[in-house]
Amino acid sequence: MVGVSSYAATMAPPTDQAGTRGPRVLHVRAAGFPRRLLAAVIDALLVLLVSSGVTAGAALALGVPLPRAKELGPDLLLAGLLDRNPMAVGAAGLFVGIGALYHIYLGGIAGQTLGKRLMHLRVIGSRGTAPGALVGILRFLALVLSVLPAGLGWLWCLFDRERRALHDHLAGTYVIVEDR
Repeated sequence: MVGVSSYAATMAPPTDQAGTRGPRVLHVRAAGFPRRLLAAVIDALLVLLVSSGVTAGAALALGVPLPRAKELGPDLLLAGLLDRNPMAVGAAGLFVGIGALYHIYLGGIAGQTLGKRLMHLRVIGSRGTAPGALVGILRFLALVLSVLPAGLGWLWCLFDRERRALHDHLAGTYVIVEDR
């Protein structure tokens, strides 16, 4: 179990020299907000790059004209979504879908997205291991809830003793600094 003050995680009980079994405690450091933010920005840019590339490829294949560089921005996407433009709706759906797969697989199953790997961070469950697929799904859904109200759930880690955001609390996960 990850402790509040010691940030220690209980691992599977090993056998010690005397042959008795007992919990082994792994001491970890909780990741701070700036490091987590940079990892999240890297992850978002990677997902945006991939989904934008697929969207541009689909637009070219379908003969849909691409917007000029001056037209690119959140206004273009928002106007397209409000007008129910199929390319805008598809692009937004693709971004969410690729982001979900990215976070569920890398964040849940592997315990480390590419942004977290670059920042030497890792997502763990209460036993000190990678959360797994189901917790990864729960964590992604909770991440959407954390980000939607102006990122307030994500900013929660600034004020939390264990430096956990809302999605960490809801999924029972911790983001730790990985010592290499």
